[in-house]
Amino acid sequence: MTRRVVLWAATTAILIAVLMGALSGIGLRFFTVSSPSMGMVAPVGTLVVAKSATSYGLGDIVTYERGGRSYTHRIVATNPDGSFVTKGDLNSAADALPVTPELIVGRAVWIAPGLGWLFQALPWLAIGAMVVYLFSLWHRFDHSWQWVVRISGWSLVITAVAVWLRPWVNLVMLASVNSGLFPLDVLGTRLVSGQDTVAHVTYQDARGYYSLTPTLALYWWQQLWLYVLCLVPTGLAFLIRQPDTAPPARAIESEDAPAVPEFAPLTESEQTALRRRRVLTLASIVLAVLLSVALTVIGVTSGALTAKVNNNSNTAGTRTYFTCKSAMSSTAVPRPYLAWAMGTTANNQTDLSGNGRTGRFSTAATTSTSIGCLRDTPTASVTFAGNKCLYINANYAASTPNTFSIEAWFRTSRTSNGNIIVFGDRTGTADSNHDRKIYLDRDGRVVFGVYPDAVKIVYTAAGKNYADNTWHHVVATLSSAGQSLYVDGALAMTNSGVTTAQNFAGYWKVGCGALGGWRNAATDESGSTNNDYSGPVYFTGQLQYAAVYTAALTAAQVEEHYLAGVD
Repeated sequence: MTRRVVLWAATTAILIAVLMGALSGIGLRFFTVSSPSMGMVAPVGTLVVAKSATSYGLGDIVTYERGGRSYTHRIVATNPDGSFVTKGDLNSAADALPVTPELIVGRAVWIAPGLGWLFQALPWLAIGAMVVYLFSLWHRFDHSWQWVVRISGWSLVITAVAVWLRPWVNLVMLASVNSGLFPLDVLGTRLVSGQDTVAHVTYQDARGYYSLTPTLALYWWQQLWLYVLCLVPTGLAFLIRQPDTAPPARAIESEDAPAVPEFAPLTESEQTALRRRRVLTLASIVLAVLLSVALTVIGVTSGALTAKVNNNSNTAGTRTYFTCKSAMSSTAVPRPYLAWAMGTTANNQTDLSGNGRTGRFSTAATTSTSIGCLRDTPTASVTFAGNKCLYINANYAASTPNTFSIEAWFRTSRTSNGNIIVFGDRTGTADSNHDRKIYLDRDGRVVFGVYPDAVKIVYTAAGKNYADNTWHHVVATLSSAGQSLYVDGALAMTNSGVTTAQNFAGYWKVGCGALGGWRNAATDESGSTNNDYSGPVYFTGQLQYAAVYTAALTAAQVEEHYLAGVD
């Protein structure tokens, strides 16, 4: 029996593996939906089968990958450069970044609501079932107990997987979206899987929170079906019965025949033991059923959900990062060489990249409640009052990279300002060599400069003064592709002819550094090579979240970092 079961299980596993390999061979990819953004078309737990196509068009539901994650959304527009605008059917806003054809895994050729839950659960159910079966073969269990162990164990395996995956009842509280299989009642509105509603809650508790408790909204026939399903283990207990263990044979004599071995009727004590065993068997299975129901249904639906309302307008879209800190963390792609948050008065600034390149303020830090990164905590930036420098420890002198990116959030009302970020050969302001810098010139234009053999700058367009006392995001990159400047997520200017900078060992600094002998944007724009800008050695304004990378951020990555800080 054991050998037959093991052979059957192994054969089934091999057949499934061969089938999945064959389907992958013809270009099919399988995905399970884990967020409610596609609404009733593809609710949470839907199995999506995608297949690569030569072209894609408006209305296609596609699966694409970005940053190691997969997204399944609908194409709602095509950009002039051939990229696509995608959007979840439930989302109020389109996805933040365009989707290029090379990011698309394929078009959805089959969408099976609910089947994704089974697709996710099957491996764990199979493993659990096999473990329970092998456990039931333990020599301490006689034949009459084996099926008790199996039915009870399999019920608990199903329960454990259901509690983990939560397929039956779930609710996303952005705008009340049913992300489970069972229908829910939300303030009188019945939501099936993937359906959404806006719930207007007027009652506040003592803490000022609005509470919403959804309940199951099953029709009578659905409730009956659920009860029958939960009673399946009990039914199996009545249908599957191993023969009772026979009592020992006794020799019984009669007048007409010699003594022969026969099975005598059970004694009263043996009958009592048999009844006790049957009662215990039934009780064990009923207990497993009740525990399964309690854990999968009652425990989930009785939990109240709370939310505190801060504003009355929200939109939802996909973003790679939702905070500036996450965009500069050790798990970000690319990982920063160093990153400083600049949101506390601590004299030493922790390196968010995890590389241990701690920053140190030259004078005590003071903070402002004005911030550029709106979702980050603490809600503070550091004020640079024309006398402050944040620099890397002197033990971390670095060789000059020719492929790098520098990034920061800044706010100022002063033109002709100091360096926002710079690479110099001193930790203070008395640099002999200095380049790889971002500054604001006499007109408030943002300038990125390097010095391979002469001053080379790229800058923002004329007519826009960035010393406007509002927050801006700036990224500058240098690589074999050229010298580029991005402001507020968009490319301001690039020069493909500049691919190197000055060669010297030095230190990365924020808010300070020598700035003599550089150039205003308008001067460079006129064709003059006159180095007519000599700015102050300190920046004046507020700074937050600065980072250095040893890779050139792409335009898409720059936009991702900008969107991490804005609403």
